[in-house]
Amino acid sequence: MKHRRHGLLLAITALALSVSATACSGGSSGQSAEASSASSSAAAAAKVVTHVMETSPVDPHTILRPGAPGTGLIPTGAGADGTVSAQSFDGVPKVGAVFFSVGGVVSAHYCTGSVVHSASGNLIVTAGHCVYDKLFAGWQNHVVFVPGYHDDIAPYGLWAATTAYVDAGWVNKEDPDSDIAFLKVRKVGGGTQTLESVTGADTFTTSPGYENAVSVAAYPLTASKPVGCANKTKKASDTQLELDCEGLPDGASGSPFIASGDRLVGVLGGYEQGGNTPNTSYSIYFTDKIAKIYLATAGS
Repeated sequence: MKHRRHGLLLAITALALSVSATACSGGSSGQSAEASSASSSAAAAAKVVTHVMETSPVDPHTILRPGAPGTGLIPTGAGADGTVSAQSFDGVPKVGAVFFSVGGVVSAHYCTGSVVHSASGNLIVTAGHCVYDKLFAGWQNHVVFVPGYHDDIAPYGLWAATTAYVDAGWVNKEDPDSDIAFLKVRKVGGGTQTLESVTGADTFTTSPGYENAVSVAAYPLTASKPVGCANKTKKASDTQLELDCEGLPDGASGSPFIASGDRLVGVLGGYEQGGNTPNTSYSIYFTDKIAKIYLATAGS
């Protein structure tokens, strides 16, 4: 597997599931982030694909149980030698694991997502390749978000994705500068509370600058707890951010880059679907084009 971030294939293999499911994207372009950006259509106007993920909503079953949320902050991961390495912690409410549902059962997590502010209060963001992958059946229609997940506990319940908003550049040709997806969700089991009212949310930030001190929380594949670290982003290209943090492996796709003031300034993905080593990660840069995708979710 050359793209390390989208770990669904490994999740399926690890669980020995005997059903058809999605998997990680394969193949590496071998280009630098700069070359990848130069060949993309990032300057083009966004054309948003709106995809209904639930045609007949049915609540999935799960072995996850209610329980107390984790406490504490996202760790800095700072080492005495100046390196930054992701460290395990108990999680934060607005970041969660993205699970797939097979046969109506919430089975395993394969990506990471986070709550982003919206009019409805029921919107999350993740990587585009966590939602649409041409190589493995296209749309992933059975996605469940579990905010604050740890130790088989779903402290804020389960939230099923109902609608996806993705740039056509990703759907049509997997443009690395369009690797982002916004998902409208609903509470499994019903209820009147919105996701955002329960967990809080980050604010989508257009043109945030290339250098920001950020915290990142991610769910490694099959891990029972998230990992986190903090470092400063830097410019990889006009359309890509780079972040150095050791230990962000398969499953980290979709992890939020959170700057001061609860500002969402990146989502792990983009170049090489987030990078081809667990030590250096990428995100698309939030240009006006990407902002148009977010704005298309108005009311979601």
